[in-house]
Amino acid sequence: MKRQSKLTPQEELAAQEQQSQKVAPLEFGSVEEMLRHDALHTPVPPTIEHRLRESIRQVAPPSHPWWSRWFGK
Repeated sequence: MKRQSKLTPQEELAAQEQQSQKVAPLEFGSVEEMLRHDALHTPVPPTIEHRLRESIRQVAPPSHPWWSRWFGK
């Protein structure tokens, strides 16, 4: 028994195109691989990027060499 559609031919064509455009699911070999893929495809919001840069700047090591702290300048 053939199912009758209440869609117009144009709507049926649009629905078929939409189904054909679906992307196949991705499979990953490990969690790390999945996280790398996610990191590459997920943009970091500007506010978080700014806060992260500020935090790194505050924790950054001093610009002078380690031995100058021991032996003085």
